[in-house]
Amino acid sequence: MSQNLTRKHRRRLFVKEAAAVMVAASLLSGCSLLPQKQVVLQPPLVQPAAEKVDAIEVKKATIERSFSGAAVVASSKNVPLFYKESGRLKELHVKLGDEVKAGQLVAELDMGDLDLRVKLQKLSLERAQIEYFRVKQSGVTGNELRMKEIDLEREQLMLDSMNDQFESAKLTTTISGIVSYLDTKSPGDGLNGYTPLVTVADPTQLYLIYTAEDPKQIAGVQRDMAVQIKMGDKKFDGKVLQSPSDAPITLNKEIDDRNTRLLYIAIAKPDKTFELGKTADIHIVLEKRDDVVVIPRSGLRTYLGRTYVQALDGDRRKEIDVQPGIMTSTEVEIVKGLDPGMKVILNN
Repeated sequence: MSQNLTRKHRRRLFVKEAAAVMVAASLLSGCSLLPQKQVVLQPPLVQPAAEKVDAIEVKKATIERSFSGAAVVASSKNVPLFYKESGRLKELHVKLGDEVKAGQLVAELDMGDLDLRVKLQKLSLERAQIEYFRVKQSGVTGNELRMKEIDLEREQLMLDSMNDQFESAKLTTTISGIVSYLDTKSPGDGLNGYTPLVTVADPTQLYLIYTAEDPKQIAGVQRDMAVQIKMGDKKFDGKVLQSPSDAPITLNKEIDDRNTRLLYIAIAKPDKTFELGKTADIHIVLEKRDDVVVIPRSGLRTYLGRTYVQALDGDRRKEIDVQPGIMTSTEVEIVKGLDPGMKVILNN
């Protein structure tokens, strides 16, 4: 009997404990359905990036403003050959680039049947001579003899005139040299008087000619400036013979405009490498200063007529007004406002 009571007591305790566990579980599950409070995370602290400054230290150096280009070898002595009167071309005896000797025939005019008329006139002259000497030997004097003399003189004058015409049809060169220009004429084409047909250049008298696309390129070049010349691997000295600043005024607009773009350069001691038409490199120093304050061009700033630089003063920037001097495409001389050792910020 006592054992049965004990069993019942244990069963009741077990039921109570199980019920308690179920209640607790239900309570816990109910709490999980309630909204959770979100925790707001603070953003991490970020250190500001240090400003990058492109600055250079001011130093003294040499600055040079110069001009470089390619010039053409030309002759300083060019002789144009032309006819004084208009005519029709019979034949050209030379080609462009030919070497010619003084007195050489270069062209002829078509004179029609002049050569035949010259031959006939020689016969007429001979006939007049025979008649004159016949009359004279026969003892004739006075007006009759004088008439024969006049006939003889007339025939001689006509022959001389024809010979002059015949010679004028021949165009010859007065100097030895090279044919540097030849008009594009063919046999039968008409020629105007005093219009150059051929030009002969003396290859022993050479200089260089530079032609600028823009007159501003050579605006700073002056007469007698030294020129460094390079022909192939060889170097030569030269000087400016004529620049736009000292070119003569001709009152011919075309020539005056052309002179604003031309440089004529003398070669001190040209050798055989200098040939007509070849090109040579030239270099002319326009301005040069040694041991002066020089900074990159990108360090110079301008604003509303003000010229200045930005300099570093510790961790701070400050603006300093400056006076520039020689200026190239990459560098600028600072005449006033900066001292060596200062740091200038570049405007890159």
